[in-house]
Amino acid sequence: MAGSRNLGGARARVVRATGGPVSRQGARDWLLAAADQGLISLSNFLAGIYLARMLDPTQFGVYAVGFLLLHGIGAVQEGLILQPMSTLGAMLAGPRFGRYLSATAVLQLLEAAASALAVAIGGWILTRLGNDTAGPTLFGLWFVFLVWQPQEYLRRLFYPARRIQDAVVNTAVASTLRLAVLVWYGSRGSLSGMAGMHAIAWGALAAIPLGLWQARRHWQRRALDLRGAWQENWRFGRWVLGGQLAAWVSLEVYPILAAGLVNFAAAGAYRAVQTLVAPVHVVIAALDPFLTPRASRAEAHLGRLALRRTLRRAFIFLVAPVLGYLLLVTLAAPALLQLLFGDKYLGYAPMVTLFALQYGLWFTYFPFQVGLKALRRTRPIFIAHGLAILAMFSLGIVLIRAFGVYGATLGQVLNALIALTVIGLAWRQASREEEMPSGIEAIEPLSGEHVPGP
Repeated sequence: MAGSRNLGGARARVVRATGGPVSRQGARDWLLAAADQGLISLSNFLAGIYLARMLDPTQFGVYAVGFLLLHGIGAVQEGLILQPMSTLGAMLAGPRFGRYLSATAVLQLLEAAASALAVAIGGWILTRLGNDTAGPTLFGLWFVFLVWQPQEYLRRLFYPARRIQDAVVNTAVASTLRLAVLVWYGSRGSLSGMAGMHAIAWGALAAIPLGLWQARRHWQRRALDLRGAWQENWRFGRWVLGGQLAAWVSLEVYPILAAGLVNFAAAGAYRAVQTLVAPVHVVIAALDPFLTPRASRAEAHLGRLALRRTLRRAFIFLVAPVLGYLLLVTLAAPALLQLLFGDKYLGYAPMVTLFALQYGLWFTYFPFQVGLKALRRTRPIFIAHGLAILAMFSLGIVLIRAFGVYGATLGQVLNALIALTVIGLAWRQASREEEMPSGIEAIEPLSGEHVPGP
């Protein structure tokens, strides 16, 4: 009987540490997270196909470069705001959780305003210098940077709050309005690459009031410690920020380099072909905000063994569908490109194989990256992508000059191999070290308090 009670108590501790019974709450949360990311990716997919079919390759290249720059500011947001909130916020409860979210929301508004101002000034300078393509493109992104980031913050706060269904609703509103505005631009004959970016902004702007109302129970006006929230976020997120920026540069600057070294049409072709493997991004993007808080709680409460089991379970569950899908799109690439875009990008079908290889490598090292973040050892992530950047600005440029847009995709594969090697070795060492006190206990809620998180 005593052994049975001990086993039951251990099982209860596992359930609490990982956020709920895997068969019910955990599965429900992951399905909601997948639905949330699925809506975003479906919106990107439909918008990308619509724009690729309606625009010439150069204008579609303008949209592709603008979209990549939006990912760049998203990397800054991830490091300074969203990743710290996903990990640190998951360990808080009650009024402390509300104060942290409210203070972080103010920091988010300041960061969005600063980035919008910076991109407007940069675009104005380029335009004054005579660049009549990149200058107006950069300037036009100020509106997108200003409104998309607050909406993304509101959507993501529902993950540590364990209200992922609200994130799904918010995403549905933003995505639906985005596509409606895009079609409206097309019906008026004013569709362009920048119009495609502004559609994202209008959809986000429509979802912001809803998000503020959905999160109304968490907002607090008193005792906000902006300095303390910033210090906590910076202490955790500085290496995440470096890693996110390095990942963006190493993985997403390649098509921007192709636009500069070849032409904007090359960036458009890159974006169109990448659409075929984009569903894998749905899986990874859904896992990141869902799995990171759960992994962090598992390690904080039960140690390295529970962390390894959490990551192993997620990987084993998804490895067959992901690799199977990549194999399928590789074999059917010509038919899929013909179906989606007609003959416009059919000549780039061989590039799908390279994209499939890159995304397969990305998916392989993703659990190791989550594990390092759960252990608060984010420096190897930064180092991995830093080495990839060095490779990009040396061998990568040579590849682009030699093979054009195909060289950009080859460079992506090289960078994924570098990241897999460095992050995989760092995780192997960290996961086998003797466990030390976590340090996260300083911000743990008092006994009996609910720990929010997906």
